[in-house]
Amino acid sequence: MGFNSRIKRFLLQRTVRKSKIPLKLWHQSIAQMPLMQRYTNHQKMQLRLLAGLVLNQKSIQPVNGFYLNDIMQITIATQAAILLFGFENPEQDSGLTWIRNWQQILVYPTAFHNGRQTTFNVQGFMDSWGGFESGETQYQGGLIINWQDDQPHPLRRHANQVLMHEMAHKLDMLDGDTNGHPPLHSNMNQQIWFDVFSHAFEQLNAQLEQGIKTTINPYAATDSAEFFAVTTEYFFEAPRVLKQAFPDVYHQLALFYRQDFL
Repeated sequence: MGFNSRIKRFLLQRTVRKSKIPLKLWHQSIAQMPLMQRYTNHQKMQLRLLAGLVLNQKSIQPVNGFYLNDIMQITIATQAAILLFGFENPEQDSGLTWIRNWQQILVYPTAFHNGRQTTFNVQGFMDSWGGFESGETQYQGGLIINWQDDQPHPLRRHANQVLMHEMAHKLDMLDGDTNGHPPLHSNMNQQIWFDVFSHAFEQLNAQLEQGIKTTINPYAATDSAEFFAVTTEYFFEAPRVLKQAFPDVYHQLALFYRQDFL
């Protein structure tokens, strides 16, 4: 490890010590989170430190008169930490470098109106959709979620992880495009990722066109970016469902998120 890397790690470790979530609040928070059950006690302590860093460096703000207590804020930070957990590398930068393109999470109490009007272009295709959203991502801004849909729940076959969905979009945006192709690790193959995701996306759309009930949320068929975000939800909440439907997609996500739950 070079001198600059050692300095970065020293500063990060000092921040970690200052950001540590009180143990009692931590246990109260994760007791309500089924996603935490797959992690060992040692990994849970690592996630506690990472969630503390998220709370320290990102703003989690309620809107529309909503109130977020400490446990709710810790829960949201821990959801972020779960997604980032595999990115942590003691020899390199913190996993927080993967969320450098956003600074805040706005939290509505329930689904919110996106403030847009539905418009169509001259070819009849939709340019903009106005309506209620569970979450939203701003290219040059932060994330927007609603607590009713994002709060912990028993794990389901039909995954619903609002914050992770929006975080996947921000990962996708790190290379400047929103196309379902985030920056990959050096040990991953760009062409394999493209081929696997393109084939699965086409397969899902073909199922819908044939009237076949899809295994994963059909919203994934909207475009390549939504396919990546929705399959991220399934990877963390319903990994067996995703692997059954699209085993190669599951494998690529396991390589990308550097976690494997099966």
